[in-house]
Amino acid sequence: MKKLMLTLPFLLLSLSASAEPGHFTDVIGSALLCRDQISSVYFNDYMTNNFGKSEFSSGGASWWKINGKLFNSKLEYIFVGENDDFIGATFADAPDKLIAKIKSATGMSYRQDGADKWVTPTYGIIIKYNDNAAPSKMFCIGSPLIPSMI
Repeated sequence: MKKLMLTLPFLLLSLSASAEPGHFTDVIGSALLCRDQISSVYFNDYMTNNFGKSEFSSGGASWWKINGKLFNSKLEYIFVGENDDFIGATFADAPDKLIAKIKSATGMSYRQDGADKWVTPTYGIIIKYNDNAAPSKMFCIGSPLIPSMI
């Protein structure tokens, strides 16, 4: 019993370190919808501070494995540009299901732009991703278009 009491705080700490912070949906969800300015420095710091070191680097991005949900859809990875300002995620739902869930959760609509690409008025993009575990890839590059600045 004494051994369990000594290890319990460390076990709880390790479990909480991998959990999504309460602001994850607002911060990452807004960024993926291109409702936020995208800064690779900010989002790499955010991911590292909340999820630790990235799992790997590929395609000019750092990738974090995420065991959670966003827009009521299972996340696979969050990726953030290493030198270029972009953020993205891969999801377990096919694009049509992911788009329906995003619309239900946020009211954001996508229109098809080609065979395997969907876009929003804010320049958020979803593409059909050729991965059996994650058939959808969603991302935002740069900053949203701000109507008052046009």
